[in-house]
Amino acid sequence: MVMVLILAAVFRLWGTFDLNEYIEDETLHVAYAKSLGTYGTTENWGWHHPQLSGLIVYGTIRLFGDNPVGWRSSNIFFGTATVALIFLIGRLLYPASAVPLLAATLLAFDPHNIYISRTTFVEIPVTFFFLLYLYLLFEYTENKRATLPLAGLAMGLTMGTKAYFVFAIPLAVLYAVYRMRQRGELTSQVIVDFVVTLLMLPIAVYLLSWVQWFGRGYTLLEFVQMKMDSVWALQELNMDNFPNRDYLGAGGKPWEWFIKPLFWGHQRLLSNEEGLFLIQSNNPFFRLLVLPSLFATVVYAWKKHSARELLPPFLFVSCYLLILLARRPIFSYSVTVLLPFAYLALARAVTLSAAWINREKQVYACFLAATFIWCLYMFPIVSARPVPLAPFQPIFSVLRFMGNF
Repeated sequence: MVMVLILAAVFRLWGTFDLNEYIEDETLHVAYAKSLGTYGTTENWGWHHPQLSGLIVYGTIRLFGDNPVGWRSSNIFFGTATVALIFLIGRLLYPASAVPLLAATLLAFDPHNIYISRTTFVEIPVTFFFLLYLYLLFEYTENKRATLPLAGLAMGLTMGTKAYFVFAIPLAVLYAVYRMRQRGELTSQVIVDFVVTLLMLPIAVYLLSWVQWFGRGYTLLEFVQMKMDSVWALQELNMDNFPNRDYLGAGGKPWEWFIKPLFWGHQRLLSNEEGLFLIQSNNPFFRLLVLPSLFATVVYAWKKHSARELLPPFLFVSCYLLILLARRPIFSYSVTVLLPFAYLALARAVTLSAAWINREKQVYACFLAATFIWCLYMFPIVSARPVPLAPFQPIFSVLRFMGNF
């Protein structure tokens, strides 16, 4: 796992700061962060989003300067740390198995996750904060560690970053309550602790992330009205509202993310035989296995009557439903928040299959090798490394070209 974590950091860091220009939505994200940090107000396009992500980017800009290091360093850290968290969560949910290592490897070497981690997309920090919340909550329920207040803090940070986990957050709390009740530990004091640390504390942290907004004289009632207006405004968005709407079609509709191969991106040709590329994909060799894996793990969990086995598929469904039911168009980078649970389910299906054919070591070795080899192949074209064109013709033949960069 140490080797996987080191490689995850290398793939997210190597050459990330070489592009001294904005990548895709960075032009919006950086302007948003600087406006928020400098004036306490957001650009018009971003008023309906939580503000913590902008404050994080503004903090790194203040620390490292208004340059690629300042823009992207926070996502490099959060993206790498997310790999460590999925391993730790996997150890708690699937002890004494290969699931933690397999899931962490899938996430570490996912070409699209690497691409997103090398930019300023908010999906990386919100996923980190939610996984941190899960890990700290599970340490409390499974190992009786005094981590519940820290879990509440991480929950508040999740809420303050983006609303992807609005269904998944209470689902995790219900699981924690179930586990405590199952062991006969759900006392009145525990209930009070849950209310204080998993309700009042996260709300306080969330409101604190809006301190600049309240500092301009707005009241709590006006805040509630503003959030209701923001939900309405987001639901009313359509294709005509997006300046970069070509990406909506290129990245596929949400229901397509796990059922068909998708490749799209930019190029900068250096010669007839060499070029630079910024390519995104839905990692088809592995993501096409996710939905069958979810089905297999749910069936297995149902037969074993195991709530712990059911939790990752349920977390995946709770986040995916929020995306599928949204009335407005959704960009493909939103899949980032689904990947930890998708890959936990896929890793679990691999271990079950390996045990069934009694070839654990061989299956794990082949799976890990395939994951790493695919990452090595894709990394140069997701990171704008100079590459010869010939080896990547299979990708270019199905690539949706988005223009030069």
